[in-house]
Amino acid sequence: MHPHLFQFGRLVLPTYGFLLALGAILSLLVCVRVAHLLSLDPDKIWKVAVLVILSALLGNRILMTLSRWPRYGFAAEFAANVMAAAAGAIYALHLRLPLRRTADAFAPSLALSSSVVSIACLEAGCDYGTPTHLPWAVIFRTPAAVPRAMQGVPLHPTQLYASLAEFALLVVLLWLLHRPHFDGEVLGAWLFLAGLSNFLLTFLRGDGGPLVSGLIPAAQLISAAMVLAGGVLWLHRGQASDGG
Repeated sequence: MHPHLFQFGRLVLPTYGFLLALGAILSLLVCVRVAHLLSLDPDKIWKVAVLVILSALLGNRILMTLSRWPRYGFAAEFAANVMAAAAGAIYALHLRLPLRRTADAFAPSLALSSSVVSIACLEAGCDYGTPTHLPWAVIFRTPAAVPRAMQGVPLHPTQLYASLAEFALLVVLLWLLHRPHFDGEVLGAWLFLAGLSNFLLTFLRGDGGPLVSGLIPAAQLISAAMVLAGGVLWLHRGQASDGG
């Protein structure tokens, strides 16, 4: 765990913040590149992408400040992303962009940013795993990272698992984009597969977040909703995309 990338006197560069910014920049570049591939106006996509990123950051900050959401990292990220997606969809419609194809342009960026943010979570100590004796287990010793009972205990590196899963999804989505496909199909693939992987990874997380009705973690309920939404998009595909 390296919460600070570097520190020079009072000048501190948080590793989490640096990786968050890096993920945003890389996602912007990928989004514009995919926009070309899908015959979308890259300038309009750039504007929507910037709005989405700013909305996500602002929403996440509000949730952290008002509700102590850092304890429930995945749920906080999801809620902020929903707010950002709504703002982006409204703006895309205002710019007269085809909504489903625009969503497809964002799907690889979502996978890439999620992969980078998961590494940031590893460095910050959030979304930690359950105890394990596997040789690749990680150990946190910083009180601010994990509860006292988890300090010094080998844990599943669930952040690395999530990062690798999202990076694999990025490869799959880019492969889909270069094949014949329908509008909305690429986003549907990300929602379904990312939701499925997050649902399964919750079983290995030590901070799965609050339980809904005392039965199921909120993170798993959100993941199930993603799987359902992805399945609906696949069942109701739009017209054939020019990017296939």
